[in-house]
Amino acid sequence: MLGYFMKAVSQLGDPRLRRVIWFSVLLSLLVFAGLWVGLWFLVTIIPADAVPGLSWLQEWLGEFFDWLAGFLFVGSLLILTLMLFPAVVTVVVGFFLDTVAEAVEARHYPGLPAARHQTLSETVMNTVKFAGVVILVNLLALPFYILLIFLPPLNVVLFYVVNGYLVSREYFELVAYRRLDPAPARQLRRRHRGRLMLSGMILVLLMTIPLLNLLTPVLGTAFMLHVFQALPGRDETAANIRPA
Repeated sequence: MLGYFMKAVSQLGDPRLRRVIWFSVLLSLLVFAGLWVGLWFLVTIIPADAVPGLSWLQEWLGEFFDWLAGFLFVGSLLILTLMLFPAVVTVVVGFFLDTVAEAVEARHYPGLPAARHQTLSETVMNTVKFAGVVILVNLLALPFYILLIFLPPLNVVLFYVVNGYLVSREYFELVAYRRLDPAPARQLRRRHRGRLMLSGMILVLLMTIPLLNLLTPVLGTAFMLHVFQALPGRDETAANIRPA
């Protein structure tokens, strides 16, 4: 895994990858800026008396209420951003996948045949479907995050397990669908779920590191492409399932 990761890191200076990095960073920041502004606007237009007990609490706490509300709002934004970041960056990079994959293949796997053609609608559906799954699963896991808030090792483990699985699945499919039809790609993913899970957890770790997480979409795609190319049985799986 370390070797594949270092291969991906060594190619970040490629001009084609740098362009994608700038686009993905800009779009991701715009998405989260819109989310933050929208939530702030929503909070400001909801009157205190619309929430049962909030007016009483505001009067009882006085000036301390504004400080506490601001702290909780900012904390909630940070938690929400951490939860949604894997989905957002993966959706963003999904539209630039071919550029990243072609650059990596040209440098490390020049003998590969032409990639499988994917329509724009297929790309959009796959990335949006994944975003929805990530958001849904994390929302379902939110009560467990809250229950484990005072047990940091356990809530961190839960976060990495849940998102490691989801991210590994989506990054693998983004890469694999360029070379395999969906059916053999899914079978190959199930056969190597342990290795892919570890790859996904590595990517989730990168997504939680400030600044470095902005490189994760491109770095993750390149990394997963190396992992995919090294999976045993890849060609045999495709040959056994491909329709006659």
